Parts: sequence; C-alpha cells; structure tokens
Amino acid sequence: MKNLLTRRYTLPLFCLLCSLAVLAVCSRSSPLYATNDWVDANIYFTIGRGMHQGLMPYRDLLDHKGPLLYLLHWAAAAVSSTSFFGVWLLEVIAGWAFLYASARTLLLYCGRGWTFFSLPLLAACVYASPAFAQGDSAEEFCLPLLAIALYFFLACFGPGKQLPSFWVFAVNGAAAGAIFWIKFTLLGLHFAWMACFAFLIWIGHRSLGRALAACGAFLGGMVVISVPILLPYAVSGALPDLFQTYFGANLTSYATTPTHWSTPLYNLVMSGLSTALNNPVWAVLALLGGVFFVFRRGLLHPAAKAALLALAFFSGFFIWAGSMGWPYYGFPLSVYAVLGFACLGLLAQKLPARLPRGVVQIGFVPALALSLALCLAFSPNVSFMELKKEDLVQTKFAAIIQQEDGQTLLNYGFLDGGFYLSSGITPSCRFFCRINLPNYQELEAPVRQMVEEGYFDFIVTREEGPLPSMEEHYELVCTEYQTYDGVLLPYSLFRRKA
Repeated sequence: MKNLLTRRYTLPLFCLLCSLAVLAVCSRSSPLYATNDWVDANIYFTIGRGMHQGLMPYRDLLDHKGPLLYLLHWAAAAVSSTSFFGVWLLEVIAGWAFLYASARTLLLYCGRGWTFFSLPLLAACVYASPAFAQGDSAEEFCLPLLAIALYFFLACFGPGKQLPSFWVFAVNGAAAGAIFWIKFTLLGLHFAWMACFAFLIWIGHRSLGRALAACGAFLGGMVVISVPILLPYAVSGALPDLFQTYFGANLTSYATTPTHWSTPLYNLVMSGLSTALNNPVWAVLALLGGVFFVFRRGLLHPAAKAALLALAFFSGFFIWAGSMGWPYYGFPLSVYAVLGFACLGLLAQKLPARLPRGVVQIGFVPALALSLALCLAFSPNVSFMELKKEDLVQTKFAAIIQQEDGQTLLNYGFLDGGFYLSSGITPSCRFFCRINLPNYQELEAPVRQMVEEGYFDFIVTREEGPLPSMEEHYELVCTEYQTYDGVLLPYSLFRRKA
C-alpha cells in the first residue's frame, strides 16, 4: 500500500475519485438528481445552449456574469444539451483541480498518508456546505484557481524559500484572468497575492526592476487568457454589449453605492460572520489554520504572515465591498480550509502515541467512506434526490408544449426556471427571463411589448393568474405548484389564443 501511495499517478487519480463521489451526492447537476432547478444555473445553461444556435451572450441573451462562465456552459451543452450532465462533468473537473492543488499544499507540511486521509474530508467539508448552493455557481469554478494561488504562495513564501520564477507569475496571472472573466469580484486573493510578492521583491530584495517584471509576467498571463475569450465578441461586434453589461451593469446597478466610508467594512464583517455561522465546519478549519500559520514559528517567513492576512482580508473585501450579496458569495473563502487540515496534520505529528504505519497508509479508505456519509447527512441537496423527473412542473409543461408543437416560449417575470431546458426551446428574445438587476423593469420593456402583441406561443409565469399584459392574447392552460428554495410556488402555463 505504501508503494501505491507514492506513485505519481495515485494522488491525482484519488483526487478525481473524491471529486466524482462527493459531487455526485452534493451537486444537483449530478445524474442522481432529476434536474438542477437553481435559477442561476439554468440561466447559464440556457445561454450556453443558445450559443450553439449562434446567439451571443449580452447582445442576444442578457445576463451579467462573465463571458468565460457562459463559454464553460457552451462546452457543457456540447456534451449534453438536454440535461446538466455536461455541467456536472465540468464541476467534477473543477473539484479535481481544487483537491489536487489542496493536496500539493498539504504535502508541503504533512506526509502522504495524512494528505490522502484529509482530501475526502476536505471535499465533504467544502461541497456539502450550504455555501455550495445547488452546484454550478461561478464561485465553484473559481475555487480551483484560488487554490492554485494559495499553493504557490505557501510554496514560495515560506522561510528560506526562493522567489518564484516568472512562469509562476504568468500561470497565476492566467488564473486571475480566468477569474476576471467569470466573476471579477473574486479577484481579491490574486490582487493581494501579486501585491505581496511585488513588495517583497522591491523592498526585501531591493529590486524594483524585477518587481515590475514580475507584475508584467502576471499581467501577461491575464492577457493571454483574455484574448481568446474576447475574440469572438470582437469579431461579431458584441464587445460594447459585453462591456456595458458585465462592467457597466455590475458596477453601477448591481452593487450599492456606499453611504459611508465604513459601509464596505460593515458588509465584510456582517457577511463574513453570517457565512461563518452558516458554514461552521470549513470556517472553523480556515480560522484555525490561519491562526496556526500566523503564530507558529518556522512555517512562514515573518513578512508572509502579514501577507497571508492580506490574502484573507482582500478575498472577502472584494466579494462584499459592493453589497452583502447572497449566501453562496462566501464559498470561495473555503479555499483556506486546507490550512486547518495542514494544522491538524502537523499537530498529529507531535503526539507521543503514533498509529501503526499500516493504519496510516490505508486511512484514506475509511476517510472516503466517512466523507460520503457526511455528504449524505449534511448536504442540503440530498433530499431532492427523491424527486422524479416526471413529477416536475418543468417536465409536465414541456409535454404540453411539445404536444402542441410550440416553437417559442417565454419565462416571464422570474429568473430562469428550467423550462427552456425541459422543452428544448431556444429563447427568441434578449430578455428571456428576469435578471437580478435593480432596473430590470426598464430592461424588460421590449419583452413586455412582445407579450402585448402575442409574439410567443407559450408563456410560463410564477403567478396564479395572467398578468395584465397577457389577457388579450393568452389563455391559461394549467397551474402547478412546486417547492423552490423552501417555498411552495404556483407555476402557470399560458398559450396564445387561436
């Protein structure tokens, strides 16, 4: 068993196994679930499916997340355009990358036995937490990129360690560029990461030129990853739509203007506390590990201790400075949970009584079993495995639409409920569902006009009766009740009058 654990391919394969097992249980995109009914996930996937029909995000289908997130869902739709299976595969890949980067971090301080034992438990702590939401969030796909940055920070910023080479700055710049085009408010860790290394080189090593060169390599990595993402928008003339929505809408409409200089700090404290209370396991691990690394001698260079605090502070500050946000906003902070496992591993080495070597070597077997048991017991999504696809309102409405050969559909007045996916219909208007922007009524004006003119074959609302603009051209087919996010809601299907 010892020889098996030391082989080069064993660790990445074990990370993949942990990712597959844990995300099969914890993500509603998994084949174990009838569907992922989270409105955010359905928006991303509807846009990804629409891209296969030649539609461009922002210009043809309006939402305000980053273009790389839609590109990922374009790839998922290429695997399966009728289910979330492709999305789940992307989640598994992201989970593998997160666990492998975390494993490399653990190996800096702990043996391979402890690393193998910790990985499945780390996966359960992170992915079974409420902050994970239903799966398929922007934060989830950024998590491995943050874990890579944390690994390089600890690998290169410890006592006696050499400064990273320029390729390390370029790689982390590329990771930062990917985050920038998924959700730029998650860039806090990379901002502090590069700033800390730049100051160390400039002040500690008295080399301003090398510090500037490192920053240049970092920015070069961002540029390299940005060019292929932006090129399709430039070719199709959709860059103005991208910039106006992704930056303009998010910076001016989505975020709230601070009423006092202390508002961002208030948001940080209150949202951080709420996130910790709702996700106590990985929050305690992150806090325990952070305190241990700061106060334990010999683990980090003295300057690196302050740098680690800066990484944690700016990670949260970038997320919550503009608004207190949603419960899943704090999910990226789970990247620091690996510090807690490293702390426990180092403390275990100081115990006077040691476990037999054979027990340590096979510890990953019960750890993986315990991990799955924890996921089944604590993941907020597990209860939804009981739902059958044929019982979903999405499936029932899709059957009616397909029976009557409906060609156009509108998800009207609420976020994407998964009806485009279930019916197989591609949206035929830019404002294909409501989005979380304060000026949504202004953005919705063109589609309201289309409803008043009877443009769509079918309309789905989350209301019991018809909206005033629908009464002239649409009649109620049926109303079904279904629970979403703990609330029983009415979904109504309308068809255009003959």
